[in-house]
Amino acid sequence: MYVGYLLSKEHEKLPFSELNALLEVYIKHNLDSNTTKKVFNNYVVIYNNKLDAEKIRIITKRSAYINESYEIVFEMLFDKNKGYIENLNLFYEKLKDLEYNHISELDSFAVRVIKIPKGCININSMDIERIVGNIVKNKTNAKVNLKKPSKVIKIIVLNDRIHFAILVEKRDKEYFQKNRPHLRAYFHPGCILPKLARCMVNLARLKKDDILLDPFCGTGGFLIEGGFIGCKLIGSDIDNMMVKGALLNLKSYNLTDRIVSLKQWDAKDIGNYLKSLNIKEVDGIITDPPYGISTSAKGDIENILNSLSNVLKHNGYMIFASPRRIDLDNLVLKEIHSIYIHKSLTRYIHVYKKE
Repeated sequence: MYVGYLLSKEHEKLPFSELNALLEVYIKHNLDSNTTKKVFNNYVVIYNNKLDAEKIRIITKRSAYINESYEIVFEMLFDKNKGYIENLNLFYEKLKDLEYNHISELDSFAVRVIKIPKGCININSMDIERIVGNIVKNKTNAKVNLKKPSKVIKIIVLNDRIHFAILVEKRDKEYFQKNRPHLRAYFHPGCILPKLARCMVNLARLKKDDILLDPFCGTGGFLIEGGFIGCKLIGSDIDNMMVKGALLNLKSYNLTDRIVSLKQWDAKDIGNYLKSLNIKEVDGIITDPPYGISTSAKGDIENILNSLSNVLKHNGYMIFASPRRIDLDNLVLKEIHSIYIHKSLTRYIHVYKKE
């Protein structure tokens, strides 16, 4: 199946890394393995016979930085010897001969045009939508419904080609706005925003019922995002007020059934914490350790991060944020992403793997 993913442009590399991680979770292939891929700006086209509509939908809904996904029905490369209008007219003629099995039994549809990059072709999108809509209507007898269509047809216009595609899923854009940290039951400044937290959970390649550990859980942001994708949750913090706040937040999202343990504990002694739970290792570690002069009494963060490899399963991932690059001895650094927050803070998202 040919699939198109429209990625957010909020970060240069994070959306691609997140898509790559989710492909590994759901089809056990990434963009560099047995997957044919093409990248057009923030639009990624892949072909893999393990992808189906349900997996495409799950990947999109779970993501933080994938805006939409499409099943690509037809691709036409532009004839370099013809102008855009001539190429579009040729595209319309081909659509008249296209089989419409994907939408022939549906009651209604709408046509939407995307130009990648935006404004790449100086052609009126509404004209394309109108012409394609008439062709589809005549071929299928389906009705045009711009407000609540059964299917949305996407015409994706690129510099050198055009795609006729069916929208599979759109990410819930409101979720991350409605669930910002200051709107939660318990708030403490300095929290990572839920969109980035969800992405970091996804970078850990966690699946339903995998164990997620956050030894510096704070108000529970990573635990919340892990709980929403079905992880089992283990959290701790040296500050008992944070532990109580994290529990309150998890309760407010009805995620307490995902909690294995959440208690006050020193991250330097995380091995004994897990031992008390009869757990030897966890599937993934996602955390945002404290830094700064005020936290110096909390121990040597780098030593703690190194020691966490002892409780991470083989091939498991540890994802953490830091205001600077940190090199660990016992894990392999696979990726690092810098995210500018403000003039005095840049977060570096580390993706470490135990190999």
